[in-house]
Amino acid sequence: MAILGRRRSAIVAVVAALVVAAIGVANVRADPAPDLPAIGGDALLASSLAALAGPVTISGNVETRFDLGIPQIPSSVSGGLGGGVAGVLSLVTGDQRYEVWRSPEGVRIAHLLPFSEQDLVVNASDAWFWDASDMSAVHAGSPGMKLWRASSSVGGADVLGSVRRALDALAPYADVSVDTTSTVAGRPAYTLVLTPTSTLTLVGGIAVAVDAETRLPLRLQVFARGGDRAAAEAGFRDVSFDAIDPSMFAFAPPPGTTVRQGADVIAGIRASAGHDPAPPASDPLTFGSGFDLRVAARLGAALPEAVAALLPYAGPLLSAITVERDGQTWVLMGPVSVATLEEDAASLP
Repeated sequence: MAILGRRRSAIVAVVAALVVAAIGVANVRADPAPDLPAIGGDALLASSLAALAGPVTISGNVETRFDLGIPQIPSSVSGGLGGGVAGVLSLVTGDQRYEVWRSPEGVRIAHLLPFSEQDLVVNASDAWFWDASDMSAVHAGSPGMKLWRASSSVGGADVLGSVRRALDALAPYADVSVDTTSTVAGRPAYTLVLTPTSTLTLVGGIAVAVDAETRLPLRLQVFARGGDRAAAEAGFRDVSFDAIDPSMFAFAPPPGTTVRQGADVIAGIRASAGHDPAPPASDPLTFGSGFDLRVAARLGAALPEAVAALLPYAGPLLSAITVERDGQTWVLMGPVSVATLEEDAASLP
């Protein structure tokens, strides 16, 4: 929850990176379903995990849609750097468009806004986030290198490794099957479906459009229990697996850009807040597993007002509450109902 109190640009950069981890397309073309060889769910999952574990070169236009039922934040508490929490949420919820490039040489993600653009560029030595709206850039040198080395540890798949780990972790808690075939971003694809076995989770299922040739995910949709429209989806509108010019992953700030170092930005945020925003006072507690995994964290300081205004939160896929125990504030969250979180809260120390 603490990340919601950070500067808009820093959060959008992270969220933009996660677009690559949740590849898909919001608008499926009305092409005839392709005739593909039959394959079982476990075999399709295994082949997709293997493809995600290897070096990946991919580019294209990505569309995302998140309909998470987040309440309106009062204007009196939505201010702050970069528009505060309300500003951040407006940039990552609803319908968003991106251009993405990913290869062993780097990652570049352009967030296409109605009248502006934001870019995240990561290579082996640097990480940059550029915001055209105010001609500002945040640069990380050695942190960018550490990020790249971490990506190399998962077979060069970068944040696609997060998709691989998530599918690998959730599959034991789901019935895995293959549904229909479809044409996604102009490519024949299988639809891999993970249906949770948990009766507590709010998640009704996850559908992944898997490219028939490369076995890479082209669309990811998350459905709420009982819902017939995805509550969250992301993916390619068009896609290419051709080689990418390494110069795509180099960045030079345009003339007139105000450049700040990442460490200085974080220090400034902490100074303006007077303290770190509600850091955990101890290691979090967990309840359940798989699709109904819940986390309870005891905070060492009060939640920022803008974050507290969101709670309790009961969305289609996730709930979050705060409780007081012996003068301590706990935050509980997970893909379950508020009632389940309240039951968990009763067992807190």
